[in-house]
Amino acid sequence: MSNHENLVIGNKETILVVEDNADLNMALCEILESYNYEVRSAANGQEALDSMSGSLPDVILCDIMMPGMDGYTLLRHTRSEPQLRTRPFIFLTALTSTTDQRKAFDIGIEHYLTKPVDEQDLILAIRNALRRQRDMEYEMSRQLDVLRNQIVATLQHEFRTPLTFVLGFAEYLQDIMEQEIDLEGLRTATAGILEGGHRLQRLIESFLMLAELQSREMQPDELEALTAITIIQNVVDDSRVALTKAGLTVDISPDNQDLMVIGEPELLHEAIKRIVDNAIRYRRPASKKIWVSAKPLGETYVGLCVRDEGMGIPPNTVKALSRPFEQGDRSDRTEPGAGLSLALVHHVATLHGGQLEVSSQEGVGSEFTLWLPAAEKLKKK
Repeated sequence: MSNHENLVIGNKETILVVEDNADLNMALCEILESYNYEVRSAANGQEALDSMSGSLPDVILCDIMMPGMDGYTLLRHTRSEPQLRTRPFIFLTALTSTTDQRKAFDIGIEHYLTKPVDEQDLILAIRNALRRQRDMEYEMSRQLDVLRNQIVATLQHEFRTPLTFVLGFAEYLQDIMEQEIDLEGLRTATAGILEGGHRLQRLIESFLMLAELQSREMQPDELEALTAITIIQNVVDDSRVALTKAGLTVDISPDNQDLMVIGEPELLHEAIKRIVDNAIRYRRPASKKIWVSAKPLGETYVGLCVRDEGMGIPPNTVKALSRPFEQGDRSDRTEPGAGLSLALVHHVATLHGGQLEVSSQEGVGSEFTLWLPAAEKLKKK
């Protein structure tokens, strides 16, 4: 019986030892096996990659200087693979200079052990790496649970509300078909069905667009130099019917008419339209106007601004509005959207190397500024 058996019962994690010195490789494997770890070994980086093609290790213990693929190259490969990116990676090496250690830490090494390694230091490093990995996985699982609960709570309302419109008015239509036709009731029913259908359509389109944005990378050939105020003007023109129906007028600032941004036209149009749609949807009875403008931030960024007289947003929920499935502090959720609109705007801003700035006061209104790289700045580079 080993003198450290009381420390090892129940350990079944797999350690991949990557070491070109056969004697040291064998010695490390024996130590780890005595602590009840499953152990695989490789003599260089390429053998290690081949070994991981079948099943993944829980920890990679790797020498730096090896023939063929060295430890640094193996690390870069693992960090480029989604399944391996977060696996604990421990360097074991005879390189002891401060420069070597700094290089290892700079490229994301969890632990750096120097040869000859002490057995207890080795086991402690592996246990610490595994513990951090478990903590990270637990936190990711917790966040997924929170997101899952938010999605379930959101969908219960967001999908049921428009479906209630559709089904309720459809049943009403079925009833009146058996009686004398009530034209006014028929108009109300068809309007309700259309509204419910449009709500569902907007919600589904938002989900699909958000999913696309979260996995998308902007390509240089997609970007154009665009006049900021023109982007805003086009959105206002497209929204004219909805603005008039809501009793809102739009004040477009005459200043900074020549400011230009670099961006993908359709995405920027969609982002500003989401902001304007929110200004319409979350207006107060006293709301009469929306102000839109463009403004510079030095020579590097241009802001596309929309200011409204709407409900406003509680300070503690402003940051949450860039996250999907949150609508701020509106427990009744009387309007559709699932908190997706501003999450979409936030992702559009991030894709362009910009950001979304929100300032708001409850009962007064909100101002949304989409900051984007200035076109002239990029042209000079």
